[in-house]
Amino acid sequence: MVGEMKRLRVAVVGIGHLGSQYARIYAELPEAKLIGICDPLNKKEIAKRYKTGWYPDYHQILGKVDAASIVVPTHLHYNIAKDFLKRGVPILLEKPMTETTRQAEELIRIAKSKKTILQIGHIERFNPAIRKLKQLLKEVRFVEIHRLGPYPGRGTEVSVVLDLMIHDLDIVFNIIDSPLDKISAVGVPVISAKEDIANVRLIFENRAVANLTSSRITDKYLRKIRVFEPNRYFSLDYSTQELICYEKKGRGRIYPTRGLDKSSPYKDLIKKRPIKVKREEPLRIEVSTFLKSVKKEKPPLISGKEGKEALKIALKIEREMRR
Repeated sequence: MVGEMKRLRVAVVGIGHLGSQYARIYAELPEAKLIGICDPLNKKEIAKRYKTGWYPDYHQILGKVDAASIVVPTHLHYNIAKDFLKRGVPILLEKPMTETTRQAEELIRIAKSKKTILQIGHIERFNPAIRKLKQLLKEVRFVEIHRLGPYPGRGTEVSVVLDLMIHDLDIVFNIIDSPLDKISAVGVPVISAKEDIANVRLIFENRAVANLTSSRITDKYLRKIRVFEPNRYFSLDYSTQELICYEKKGRGRIYPTRGLDKSSPYKDLIKKRPIKVKREEPLRIEVSTFLKSVKKEKPPLISGKEGKEALKIALKIEREMRR
């Protein structure tokens, strides 16, 4: 049984920027043995760095692994994931899960029939600051998220919604416990054939609102989320894992008829309280969690069903942008 093995034999399919990070982490983890990296381009140098083998065709390692991470362009996800799942090999499949919800449903069906693990790579769910924030939230009323960065030159075969915003969609639906009511969206293709910048407003049945902006044509990186609740809000930087709580001082409210005089500074009304977060690499936590699920044969933290729901909303947003 896989659960009885001391070290899982693993492989990474797709060795671009992110795939090489997967390879590094698998090579470092004591519970894993990286037996190969797969990419049609020559990756012998990376294979040598991590003391493993390079395979130009992933079919060459299908019968040699206990688990695999699939980190290829989105249009290749379905066929490659299907080949692994049909052999009963647990996979960690990068987001977006597939190109269509029908493909996602088929992968979920195969994983269920083979009783194997299908985990989706929504990495921000493993961010220690996000995990801490989720523990502190009580009554989310408004969420504002900015995910901005320079043009990457990769991942542009899909819109910025499927490329970047899908991370934040997963977080929003994880912290707002209510069905979605309305979507309003606008997006613009500036450099790519698909939208490079998008703004989305989500309104939920419980009247909570989320406003998300994603861009891959900004000169500087910004990865921030602010979550507002009655009498307080949280500000979180995904990259630095800095989490701060801003709370109203006292029990009273400021009414317009009474106003504020110039001697009442902001610091007298709002208390700033940094929240302690133990910084860790989210991808390492994600991979370790995946391996634990495989070893213990337990459901993954982010299932195929959750990956499909995030994809479903992202595709709805795309249709709204192009309508």
